[in-house]
Amino acid sequence: MALKKRKIQGIWSSRWTFLAAATGLVVSLGNFWRTPQELGHNGGGAFLIIYLACVLLVMLPIAVAEVRIAVRARGNPIHAVDQLAHYAKASKHWSLVTQIASVTALLLAANGAVVSAWLLVYIGKMATGVMDGASLDVVAGQFTDLLAAPDVMRFWQRLFVLLAIGLSALNVVRGMAGLLRVLLPVLLLALLSIVYYSYALGDFASAVKWVFTLRMDDLSWRGGFFALQHAFYTLCIGTGALMAYGAYFPSGRSITRQLFALVIIDAGVLILAGLAILALVFDQHIVPGSGPALLFISLPFSFGNLVFGDIAGTAFFLLLGILSLTTVVALMEPTVAYLVERWAFWRPLAAVTAGSLILICGDLAISSLAPFSELRWLSRSFMEWVDIVSANVLLPLSAWCFVLFAAWRVPKLVYGVREGWFEGVFFWIWQALLRYIAPPAILLVLVVGLYLRVTA
Repeated sequence: MALKKRKIQGIWSSRWTFLAAATGLVVSLGNFWRTPQELGHNGGGAFLIIYLACVLLVMLPIAVAEVRIAVRARGNPIHAVDQLAHYAKASKHWSLVTQIASVTALLLAANGAVVSAWLLVYIGKMATGVMDGASLDVVAGQFTDLLAAPDVMRFWQRLFVLLAIGLSALNVVRGMAGLLRVLLPVLLLALLSIVYYSYALGDFASAVKWVFTLRMDDLSWRGGFFALQHAFYTLCIGTGALMAYGAYFPSGRSITRQLFALVIIDAGVLILAGLAILALVFDQHIVPGSGPALLFISLPFSFGNLVFGDIAGTAFFLLLGILSLTTVVALMEPTVAYLVERWAFWRPLAAVTAGSLILICGDLAISSLAPFSELRWLSRSFMEWVDIVSANVLLPLSAWCFVLFAAWRVPKLVYGVREGWFEGVFFWIWQALLRYIAPPAILLVLVVGLYLRVTA
């Protein structure tokens, strides 16, 4: 069975190209601005063990199902699920799941573009030495001033989205693939350089203790849930982006091995980023913040008070900017691929269409950041509500529905299980995890995550 597409997107030239593309998707800002703090406050090594267990036993089986379905159908997520539902004689409405996922991906990309605008601004701030020797109050004031300057944010947001559109418009095989193969090793080398800088000038011993010490007494139920929640966000389950890239996966390669390698890379980046960030912050004897406070206040203050901090800080924010760019491009891919394959759009026009939707939503998000904006409800900005709806409602909801479809409606034949007792046992274990472990875990992410978010 194969999906008859109106326009062939192509196949990645090798499994390493898929790995590079998928790494650009899953290695995101969450590895840098939230998890390091949660690691320390929720038991250090205990949190890390639960996180890795959740990734391997809950999220990896879902990711394998996504890519296997995409490879089998060779189409964008919407067409892939629609085709397989028809093949399995299931309801045609299952394709609504990936339609919701594609919309969710664009909403996440819109908020991501706003945050990326901040990153671009801070590349300039670090390069020009604005933070050199600045006090913590001055650094915090810099970020407050940025949030009060919508025109500045819109300029950098538009520049970022134009870059994303340019990358998304490239031919999958000849353009995007080659660029991604170059970007991955460059990004990893940049990260290792920053880790070395932190090791040489930061309080690396305290960071290692904070991350790796097994402190069971500090692990609460909230900590265990946060580990599950971050594991869910790690592989971008529910956005359709991994499915979109999986449609280009080369035949005859092990999907499970590639995704396991992806998990190892993401976990490695998470640990290295946590060590680098915490070592710098601890060296200045300040409490590390979480989210934007960590990224745009604590870290710039630390860089500004260290030798060669302007150079290291510029490199750090440039690294985050490129990571954010590759993530946003991946989130655009389900929509871009759908427009190209279903409606025969010229790929650059499809990228412009998706980018325009991101710009419109992002402009509203920027307008809502003003203290007395009309786009604020219940003391939350439009940007916060978009994040709640997309990250805490639509994302786990679409993931939960997809798991039910993949586990219970897709025939075994679709997954291409080879003959043999070992393959049979492996498939049985994988299917059991997909059927009985993943659905309640994702439902927990939806219900508990939404409750904690709206009551925070």
